[in-house]
Amino acid sequence: MFWACLFLGKASLLPPIDEGAILIEYVMPPGTSIKESNKIGNILERIALLNPDVSCVYRRTGSPEVGYQVEGVNRGELLIKLKPKDKRSYNILQIMDFFKKMYSKIQGCVFLYHQPTQERIDEAFSGLPSLFGVTIYGNDTKKLCAIAKKVEDILNADPAIFNVINNTKIKAPEVYIRLKYPKLGLYGLKPDDIFDFIKAMNKGINAGIIFKQQQEIPIIIRVNPIKFNSLHYIIPTPSGLIPIKKVAYIKTCYSPSFITKINGQREVTLIADVEGNILSIARRLKKEFSNMHIPEGYSIEISGQYHILIKTALEMFISLVFAILLIYLIMLMQFNSWIQPIIILVTIPIAIIGSIIALFITKQGLNISVGMGVITLAGIAVNNAIVLIDYSNREQKFGKSVEDALISAALIRLRPILLTSLTTMSALFPTAIGTTVGSQIFKPFAITVIGGLITSTFATLIFIPMLCKLCSKYIIPNSN
Repeated sequence: MFWACLFLGKASLLPPIDEGAILIEYVMPPGTSIKESNKIGNILERIALLNPDVSCVYRRTGSPEVGYQVEGVNRGELLIKLKPKDKRSYNILQIMDFFKKMYSKIQGCVFLYHQPTQERIDEAFSGLPSLFGVTIYGNDTKKLCAIAKKVEDILNADPAIFNVINNTKIKAPEVYIRLKYPKLGLYGLKPDDIFDFIKAMNKGINAGIIFKQQQEIPIIIRVNPIKFNSLHYIIPTPSGLIPIKKVAYIKTCYSPSFITKINGQREVTLIADVEGNILSIARRLKKEFSNMHIPEGYSIEISGQYHILIKTALEMFISLVFAILLIYLIMLMQFNSWIQPIIILVTIPIAIIGSIIALFITKQGLNISVGMGVITLAGIAVNNAIVLIDYSNREQKFGKSVEDALISAALIRLRPILLTSLTTMSALFPTAIGTTVGSQIFKPFAITVIGGLITSTFATLIFIPMLCKLCSKYIIPNSN
């Protein structure tokens, strides 16, 4: 029954939270100047302030000299603070859709949409700023890029996957230089002469330091930059100026802006947003990837929080099994009967059915909060059944028949059973509504417990007495 929750909606590690803020990361092509980055950032700010639900916007471009962010000036982020929930016209998902629609019109810029705390949790769990990702492993960068393009096409074709980000599409210029060593000797040059001149042309050479107002100021000599692939470029030699094509081959090419490795192996990771059950999406993608022609030595793996989600679900299931086993052993010693604890434990699957129905009605998916609710429910659901059967056993010791004892127990314990269930549900009801900012993390827990208590209460008053009557010949009441 527990696994049936997987098919009710989106499965995630944590429930979606309305933090009252949106964090948008934007990435521009490598080499973008700080001036151009600020220009784009200002445009993004003005668009954000057009939304009536936005209170204010904070922006960061690049990274400071002192801080934990290590990013180039081609990257930045917007922290968009929203108005209080009761003053908004739209919910946070609709507001996020607004920004996705508006920012999609900006060409040459890649965007990632999060909420501040959620983004940090995602990166802490999986190392990715997104719940879902596909990682490709291999040695050759060109082959990795080619496979990444095929994977991107598969992801875009899936209706449950959107906002696919393939960083290999952002290329950086790369200069390829191969020296003609015999020609160098002919013109009296050394390899360092060529590379120093190229460095002076590109970045500049430190020629010394001057002091101004007790501050050291470096002197940088830099040649006017030109295109490296121009064969008309000239370079000084002891015998005069010569074209660089006489002493070196120079070619400009474009390659991925950065290379990352995991466990010493090169990798490319595509991240995306998913809508729906991540487990079924992963199953479909694995089938598609198995049909791809992948060179030997290369592999594709679904990354992000997917593996953590599977591991967490397995640990939750094991915890539930051990909780049920422990409850059974305690009741076995109390009732001195092997069948009565089993009858009482019937309330747990019935309670889980109620939780599934409640989650389906409220459109909640599976997450850690739901798992904690199910484990908690395993202990709460059996309480009323224990009280009912214990009272029935006492009545049978005074000479009543099984049927009369069960009827008497149901009548006498009806009020305490209903009161304990109603008080628990009433206490959880404000949490189940979840009207405050950040309360959504506890909302699935409350809905799970409330839905389970409703069905387990009816099970205690109807199914448990019926099962006790049917199994009465196997029950030997405790004489203590």
